[in-house]
Amino acid sequence: MNKILENLHQDHQNLARLWDLLGRELNIFKEGGLPDYELVGTILDYCLNYPDLCHHPTENLVFDKLAERDLGSISAIGDLKQEHENLGALTWRISNALSNVLEDERLPKDWFLDIANNFLIFSRNHLQMEEVLFFPAARKNLTDQDWADLEASIENVEDPLFGSDKQEKYQSLFQDIMNWKEMLEEMDEAEAREKTSKSF
Repeated sequence: MNKILENLHQDHQNLARLWDLLGRELNIFKEGGLPDYELVGTILDYCLNYPDLCHHPTENLVFDKLAERDLGSISAIGDLKQEHENLGALTWRISNALSNVLEDERLPKDWFLDIANNFLIFSRNHLQMEEVLFFPAARKNLTDQDWADLEASIENVEDPLFGSDKQEKYQSLFQDIMNWKEMLEEMDEAEAREKTSKSF
C-alpha cells in the first residue's frame, strides 16, 4: 500500500476508535446515565478539525485523480465530495446539539440520540464505502506518477490527536482511547479463555 493510502487507512482506524468511544457514551446516555460530556465534546472538536481540514481534502485530491483515470470507478463510488460535505454538516449538527443539551438538560433525550446516531451511521457507512470501493479503485488505477503528483500537492499536517506531537487539549482523550483499547483487549482475552475452557 502506498504512503497516501496507508495514512488515509490509518486515519480511518483512528476515527473508528473515536466513534466506538462516542457510541459507548451514547449508550450510557440512552440508559439514563450521565455520559462524559467533556470526552464527547473533545471527540467532536477533533472531528471538526483534523478530518475536515486534512483527511477529506486529501481524499478529494485522490478522487479527482481517479476521475481522470477511471470514470467507471467514480460512478460506483458516487459523489465523494458531497458525502464529505454532508459529513461535515452532520458533525456540526451533533456538536451544536451537544451544546444545547449542556445548556438545557430538559431537552428530549431521543432528539439528541437521533442526531448522534445519524452521525455515527453515516460516518461508519462512509468509511466502509471508502475502504471497499474507493481505496481499492485508487490503488488499481492510479499510476506511480499520479501518486508522486499527489504527494507533491498534499500538505503534510500533523494529526493533533494521534500524531507524535499531540495537542494538549487532546491528551486526555488519547489516554481514554488507550484505556478503552486495553479494556477491549482484556475482554477479548477473557472471552477466548472462556471458549477454550468450554472446549475441554
